[in-house]
Amino acid sequence: MIVNSSSNANRKQEIIAYILLIVTMVIWGGTWPIGRWLVSEEVGGATIPPFMIAVIRYFMALICFFLILRFKEGKLNWQFAKENWKILALMGLLSVTIYQAGYLIGEIFTAASDASIMVATNAIWVVILSSIFLKSEFFTWKKMIGTLMAFIAVIIVVGFSPNVGVSNRLLGDILILIAAFAYATYTVTSRYFLNKINNNPELPKPSSLWIITWVSFFGFLTTIPIAFIISPEFLNPVEYLNIPPRIWIGILYLAFLSTVGAYTFYLEGVKRLNASRAAIFQTLVPLFGVILSALFLHEQFDVFIYPFSLLSVILGIILVNLKVSNNKGEKLSKRKKNII
Repeated sequence: MIVNSSSNANRKQEIIAYILLIVTMVIWGGTWPIGRWLVSEEVGGATIPPFMIAVIRYFMALICFFLILRFKEGKLNWQFAKENWKILALMGLLSVTIYQAGYLIGEIFTAASDASIMVATNAIWVVILSSIFLKSEFFTWKKMIGTLMAFIAVIIVVGFSPNVGVSNRLLGDILILIAAFAYATYTVTSRYFLNKINNNPELPKPSSLWIITWVSFFGFLTTIPIAFIISPEFLNPVEYLNIPPRIWIGILYLAFLSTVGAYTFYLEGVKRLNASRAAIFQTLVPLFGVILSALFLHEQFDVFIYPFSLLSVILGIILVNLKVSNNKGEKLSKRKKNII
């Protein structure tokens, strides 16, 4: 009875995790049509500059993050953030300022369906950068094949996307790839930061919530001056009253559902599974991105181009995330560590 009860409890936790993670991927997939709807006048109508959208989004999200962090952990641990402000500022610059610029400006010029597939290549960039800069990771033949498959997907989307009615697809796709590369660099930098902390028993071990909160804070600080230099009229508080209601709706989605809500769901899902199993769910983001873009923006859905490119990038991501569990792989990993 005890075994069955424990098994049922574990199964229930897994089901809850699957629901949370799928909801998270639907929300993150929805950021692509929402993003294009927000920044493209051709699609949504009157809008505001992309950097102002990012500033307002993170201002709202940060209030929630700090409140949640204070409630869950009892303190903000700002002293540790102060001591590590340089690397946190770099992570914020990469994951907030540069990523938001590539994401929002890129979607002015390219289709949301294309962008959702292109940005999925960040998992591939993570593998390449980790193999170069992190001693704990190495490039295997599976990762090489996975990388190749993801780039085939990129070539297919850039060259054969059915959504031709966009301003400048090539420019937009390049900006989206820059966003993906920036986020991958942030991911590798965060791994370096965590490895450095974990190797020093005297240092506190920050939670994922603490890291995302303070990284978002420093990213917000680096984005503000750029936003107001480009759009100085928003220094006048009255200007915010002139923002169209649909822009507020889109920003609320990005701030509360995508940034705070989905990230919280993702962490809860990770608790019930493990990080590697949860990470595989991220392959669903481009799938939902394409589907939701077709449903809400009426973008073209080619029955060959998108399914083939989606399958290629998803299989690529799965391959690069496969752990080497055989003895040969373990020996190779140890040998590389000794060489380094």
